[in-house]
Amino acid sequence: MPGQRTTRRPAAYLDIANDLGEGIRAGRLPAGQNLPSERRLAAAYGVNRQTVRSALQHLRAQGCVAVDRLGTYVLAERDGRAVRPSLSRVPAHGFPGSLLGTARAVDGRGRLLRRPPEPWAAAALELPAGRAALTYEHRLQDPDGRPLQDAACWFAPALVMLLPQLGRAAFALDESREEEDAGARLGDLYVWAAMAGLRLRAADTVHLARAAGPRTPPARLEVRRTVADQHGRPLVGTVFRIGDEDVELRYADSQAILAGERPPRPTAGAYRIGEPDRAVLHSWASPNAPDRGLALRARIVLACERASATEAARRLGHSAELVAAWRDRYRAGGLLALESSPRGARQPH
Repeated sequence: MPGQRTTRRPAAYLDIANDLGEGIRAGRLPAGQNLPSERRLAAAYGVNRQTVRSALQHLRAQGCVAVDRLGTYVLAERDGRAVRPSLSRVPAHGFPGSLLGTARAVDGRGRLLRRPPEPWAAAALELPAGRAALTYEHRLQDPDGRPLQDAACWFAPALVMLLPQLGRAAFALDESREEEDAGARLGDLYVWAAMAGLRLRAADTVHLARAAGPRTPPARLEVRRTVADQHGRPLVGTVFRIGDEDVELRYADSQAILAGERPPRPTAGAYRIGEPDRAVLHSWASPNAPDRGLALRARIVLACERASATEAARRLGHSAELVAAWRDRYRAGGLLALESSPRGARQPH
């Protein structure tokens, strides 16, 4: 009625997401363990499964849970610090950044398309080889149009899901009937990530491509950058290619690793197991262990300490999806997460 003030209730999915989030923060839903199924959650809250799905999507966007072939599981809170809104030392260019000298006058141009990642990026992001991924190509050039830096960035599907702005750009690209160019500029991508609660860390490896003969191009510096979130999930793989006379790569300035962080191992997804955990894992993985499921999980975690999920899966004779799922559960919740069966998830209170 005119003049009557009404109070708008939050959407039902937000109530559910807040309740589950409170259970996660209070420890009632431990890190590394599955949430109840969508059907059980719908029955517990008296809503339909689409409402539950929206609540889980909201929790994923907040970095509270993740999804894999075993279900939706709780992520651990990790210490960390968000990257600056741009890794570039030329703020106007934003994502993916610049490795050029600061005094140069440059112009940036970018386009969005889909193409398969280079092999190193596919391995770093744990994407199937040869499958097209959302890609951003970016070029910095001088006022005369001479290329100074070329970059190609590949995005993990999880990042497209977590960032609505990136998801809309991907949808617009898929709907476009133009050639592989949506005219997209993603200069604010790191800002979007910070708004979504992601705390990103970047690691660089440097390669020098030398000239093979007198008629080949001069040596060019190639920097491969992997960006992961606070949970260790690799989200972006970027390669920068710069003529050697143009580069000004200074380790601290390029923020290859943020202050206070130890460089991660070069193998994608690898980690270090503490000695107490290692002893327990070896006992679980014994050939005579009574629990065959737990023995397999222990072998997966041990195999992934110095190998990617794909390499460990090949060695163990299981799928990469299964190996990655149990590896990530251990990283989120430790030994307790391995002991918990995904089918035995508890109801929320």
